[in-house]
Amino acid sequence: MGGISTSSLRDIPNKPYASWSGICRTDGGGFCGTRTLPFEHSPLNASGYDGLYLDGWLVSDEEAKRRIWKMTVRTDGSRGEQVYQAMFDLGKAMEEESAAGGGSSELNDDDKWARVYVPFNDFQLVRGPRLVNDGPKLDVSGGLYQIGMTMSKFKIAVNTTELEDFRPGFFDVRIRQIGFYKDDDDGDNYDAGYVQPASVPDTLTKEEAAKKRPLVLKMLLPVAKIFFSEEANRRRSAMKILQQKRNMNRVKAIMFGVKVRRGSMGIVPSLFKTLSILSIDSFRSVVGTALRVALVYPLRLIGAAVRMVKKALGMKVKVPLTE
Repeated sequence: MGGISTSSLRDIPNKPYASWSGICRTDGGGFCGTRTLPFEHSPLNASGYDGLYLDGWLVSDEEAKRRIWKMTVRTDGSRGEQVYQAMFDLGKAMEEESAAGGGSSELNDDDKWARVYVPFNDFQLVRGPRLVNDGPKLDVSGGLYQIGMTMSKFKIAVNTTELEDFRPGFFDVRIRQIGFYKDDDDGDNYDAGYVQPASVPDTLTKEEAAKKRPLVLKMLLPVAKIFFSEEANRRRSAMKILQQKRNMNRVKAIMFGVKVRRGSMGIVPSLFKTLSILSIDSFRSVVGTALRVALVYPLRLIGAAVRMVKKALGMKVKVPLTE
């Protein structure tokens, strides 16, 4: 996940870890995420534990502090975008491990692990990158239905807040374990409770997860894919780079695309491909503008009016994501 950014979580054969790696782009995005599919029959039992721990190490560079790292959990089986998130300091954990000798350059990379602890009390309800004001506290008594991680330029805050010195581009984090931990009586030490394989629920397949989506979501997703295409987002990003960094106008940028495609498919197919892309993008632009005028803007006005009435009556008002 992540707009025009890409990442994947891969098992590394014959190694005691998985690799979460990708390329984070800030143009039209600024985050990468990965999460389990929903658990199949029953949630993961987190009762009796105080939080999640993660054993990991950033191997792509030494600037973990120039990213925001978050752990994500869901406490219900719905597919909405309201989830609980907590930030964790991977950079600090790596520094402490290195100072203690665990991250020594003399060690094999497979032996470098920093453990971070993410208390359940630190998790907050969010919508996208935005904190939900006065949201209910995380309650794990009903179990966890999904666990995920996010690397982002956005901090968890009521208003969109970016990390000033964020490092975009390639990243690679090795992850050895994720599990539950329990505090001692003083809350100073941690006793990691490793999750046994038999206690981890199976996950739904992508097809099964799609079938469980609400009917409205099933109806809207095909339409959304037409107007929110990752390929279209990447083309817009490429056009912006060509115009701003290479000083090309739109016509020159389009001709540059024809030239690049010509090398792999020939001049005629390249021209047809370019015309097809221009037609589809023009259609998206026209219909998208019409939808904003006919639907989005009126709904925003209605939402603003409702919030004004609620404020006048002294009721709680949710901050919209557009503010």
